[in-house]
Amino acid sequence: MSINFPGTICRVRAPLLAAVLLLSANLALAGHDNIDVDPALKRYAGQITGLGASDAKGDIYTFRAKRIRAETEFAPDELRGWRLTILAGKRFANVFEVRSNTGEEITVTAVKGPLNGIAVKDVFVVENIPLDSTASQR
Repeated sequence: MSINFPGTICRVRAPLLAAVLLLSANLALAGHDNIDVDPALKRYAGQITGLGASDAKGDIYTFRAKRIRAETEFAPDELRGWRLTILAGKRFANVFEVRSNTGEEITVTAVKGPLNGIAVKDVFVVENIPLDSTASQR
């Protein structure tokens, strides 16, 4: 003999339906800067290991870096023209264009200004995407 209490089914179905809808909504709203990212797009994460010398005005355009989770260094001038985004530190979310690089040193152009304010252990990402002149600069 089974007894069906009134409202039992509704009390189980409503929270389950709410959870499914909530998860579906979150998945639908997830994104990355409204940019379609090519899965074959080359990008590397790195960490600043040292600051380069400043120019006559005291501005810094060069820093030493290492790739994160990689056993190899950057190939010379591999990153030329790539977009570099600072992911941590005082310059968080600032973007720059790479002018040149060696295995462990990266130099940016003056297009978005100097790197003043970066620090050792700040992290960044370089992507094979041209620098967007409308990107925000803080």
